[in-house]
Amino acid sequence: MLWEPQGKPLDVTTTQNEALLELTGSTARLSGENHIETATAYSQAIYAAAQDKDRPGAVVLVRDDDPAIALATTRLQHMPVNAPMLFITDNGTLLPEETRKELERLGPEGVMMDNNVQVYLVGNIDQSVVDEVEKLRLKTRAIYASNPVQLAEVLDEYIAVLESDHRQIIFIAYTDALEYAYPAANWNAHMGDGFAYVTPDGVPEETRRILERRWPYYPYIYVFAPSSVVDNETMAELSQYGHVQRIPGDTPQEMAVRWAGYKDSGHMTSWLVGYKARSVGWGYAEPGHNMLLANPGDWRTVVPSGVLSHMGKHGFLILTEPGGELPDDTRSYLQVIKPEPVYPSQQVFNFAWILGDVSEETVQELDQLLRVSSPFEENNSSSIARITLSLTNTSRD
Repeated sequence: MLWEPQGKPLDVTTTQNEALLELTGSTARLSGENHIETATAYSQAIYAAAQDKDRPGAVVLVRDDDPAIALATTRLQHMPVNAPMLFITDNGTLLPEETRKELERLGPEGVMMDNNVQVYLVGNIDQSVVDEVEKLRLKTRAIYASNPVQLAEVLDEYIAVLESDHRQIIFIAYTDALEYAYPAANWNAHMGDGFAYVTPDGVPEETRRILERRWPYYPYIYVFAPSSVVDNETMAELSQYGHVQRIPGDTPQEMAVRWAGYKDSGHMTSWLVGYKARSVGWGYAEPGHNMLLANPGDWRTVVPSGVLSHMGKHGFLILTEPGGELPDDTRSYLQVIKPEPVYPSQQVFNFAWILGDVSEETVQELDQLLRVSSPFEENNSSSIARITLSLTNTSRD
């Protein structure tokens, strides 16, 4: 699905581009000529905007040169705001034509809990952009802080006001290694949990205040960085404020697939009226899911994809290597959740949304990993062996 300003019709025949047509059963690409159009394609895939019930509550605008701000802002996309993320360019001074047209198409309803605000401008965005958005007869709110660490605190307080509560689940990212936290950002668009930063100097005061505000309740803190990035001393600092767990994985790619299969359930969280069991992570170990595949080389393709985790698709994020190929960890995980053939009316499938310019070769390989297993596949014998072993062990019990 390519971004098109006027909805250009698809022109294909049964023999044209056969290699690409081969992919349509398990994959679809969302892309544009640049990151601005690509973010717009994500928005168009989720919000038809044909009637009020399929319009977003608002739209989040961020600068295209400030990844740490954008990453922290993904939690704002969740309910009650319900928003796609689009870009402002030229150091926060220009509203691109593609973004302006998408604002007009979406016609956001407004966030009832926030006096029907329709557009959130997050970060250091020039007043001229605010004025231009308001000329479209859209109600705005600017959320500003001097740096990403402070912005995470501002957002935490703002969302706590909207929800009448501070989220007890908090994700921690490292300011100098944001790519490890990309999967957390997509989850946060899906669930809206807390988010804060640590820095090379340890735990900043802003993050300490975020954690302290959870008391007397017990916050659950999840760190998206290996020990080579966030050391054990910083982990010990965080543990003063609550339960701390490091998401496993030595690379961003490995951490993404570990997070796809991760689930932490347990102690009740939240406040008196909304008291519920903790359930953190996708926890997928079986087929039947949407996923998103992106190259982490350009954050502007990855971070806005949170809307595909938030609404409609609810897909988890997996990452290619910087060169574009599938990592071994990803291949192994996809083999675990690969569908096995069952009676047709009971068959489940996996589906992948390809983000941006991931190569056709990689998509073709992914397509094979997503398809329903065949008894004639070379690697299917291992699945049969596992099933046989399981049945054998069960019969012995």
